[in-house]
Amino acid sequence: MISATQIRKGNIIRLNDKLYRVEDMEHVTPGKGQAVVQTKIRDLADLTIRNYRFRSSEKVEKVVLENKQVSYSYQDGDDYIFMDNETYDQITLDKDFLGDIIYYLKENIDYTIELFEQKPMNISPPLTMEFEVTETEQSIKGATVQASYKPATLDSGKEVMVPPFIDAGNIVKIDTRDGSYVERVSK
Repeated sequence: MISATQIRKGNIIRLNDKLYRVEDMEHVTPGKGQAVVQTKIRDLADLTIRNYRFRSSEKVEKVVLENKQVSYSYQDGDDYIFMDNETYDQITLDKDFLGDIIYYLKENIDYTIELFEQKPMNISPPLTMEFEVTETEQSIKGATVQASYKPATLDSGKEVMVPPFIDAGNIVKIDTRDGSYVERVSK
């Protein structure tokens, strides 16, 4: 059991005998009254999202999950096929389960999958990954890092904000936790 204030995005919790993944959380301290933890949680049985408010003093059961390394193999319609790196078993995950992770899928890259009673609960890409910029505004001569960022489309289809000196064809490193630009990679 953990305190409600220890809940973090990505945690799997048990509530009323159902498993939920925390999609978002915010610690709210109103001017009057008791502090609360406002969460968006996804029911892992039917994948619906709902808001749930915990009192900060409330205890929550955090579920301990088994971690396995898997590598992404291929896409089959709306299903994405991963291979267990130890047993070579195939694990199929659908588009709804993966959510925004689909932008970070690359063949033969290792991902961490979390299992509860052999059922996939969550999947995490590496912390940073490299992508090619396929589309962005033309760079401005003399632009510096301090200038404002501009939108860019990566080869995975994800849109990110990059510094003005980044051009189409550049390779950039992206933080997969929040989709932010880290650095330009020279190859």
